Amino acid sequence: MSDQGTPPTRGGRSALAARPRGSMYAGFTLIEILVVVGIIALLIAVLLPSLRRAREQAWAALCLANLKQQGVGFAAYGGDHKAYLPWVGSFRYSLMEGKYYLGFQPPESHDWAAVNGGLLYPRYVGSTPEVFYCPNNKAADINGPNGKATFLQRYRHPKHTDPQYQNSHNFPISPFGAYGYAIPAVEGKNPRDAGSRMYPEEVIRNFAPVPAAEYPYWRYLHDPAEPDPSFLGPFPQASRGRHAVHAFVSDGFFGGYQGYHLQSYNVLYSDFHARRVVDPGGRIGTAQLGPIRPWQYPGINDAKVYLVWDYFSRNH
Repeated sequence: MSDQGTPPTRGGRSALAARPRGSMYAGFTLIEILVVVGIIALLIAVLLPSLRRAREQAWAALCLANLKQQGVGFAAYGGDHKAYLPWVGSFRYSLMEGKYYLGFQPPESHDWAAVNGGLLYPRYVGSTPEVFYCPNNKAADINGPNGKATFLQRYRHPKHTDPQYQNSHNFPISPFGAYGYAIPAVEGKNPRDAGSRMYPEEVIRNFAPVPAAEYPYWRYLHDPAEPDPSFLGPFPQASRGRHAVHAFVSDGFFGGYQGYHLQSYNVLYSDFHARRVVDPGGRIGTAQLGPIRPWQYPGINDAKVYLVWDYFSRNH
């Protein structure tokens, strides 16, 4: 009889010695690996939408905080300038433009000027311009060719006599932000910090000699035609532009700029509160609205940029 401490033998060799070399460290079988991979894939499929939504919610909150900070800045700016708010640029996403586009004459027309929200920098929003950029608006990327670095360069070297000056007549090198500013106003004019009187007649008209040459928002307000209600609902002529609280600054929604958050847009209003406004059925986002053309009015059903602005104002 073998000793109790000795493993049973097989042909004079121990059972352990008879096992195939490496069997004590055998790996997973193919089936086991496939089961693990399947479980991981299932977890990713379940968790990814939640992670994506959490990221979108964080970006939407950051964007809304940007608008609220701008609202504080606009209120302070209006207080310092007798209720006049920053003048409107020829492009509503611009932070700076050449003075040529604002009607200045040489030699001053060659210089850069801050416009729209860009006039808040740095006194009214602090020394970093991140407040002008929405993380969801890829067309106005803070690190893009028209982003933060471009804005700071133009701000620091606005005069055409500066050796580091960049040609302000070359509009594509202008710095752009992510937010549309004072859509109803004529370029070069100043909205008012005056509640329902934010856009008085002198701000939304260019007083052209013939009605057909008037600023398109003014023509939209007075167009007797009714727009297609399937877009954002009915907008009878008597109700257009008549709001106790007006939309003032918004996420991009036209001209190739989209700041879209969970089927909604963030909007800053004339009383400087900001809130999220839902895009009904995604109709604003999918419309792919073009830019504003200050010299043409295509008709009520092609004036959707102004319809959206009225819709924002209705939903303050």
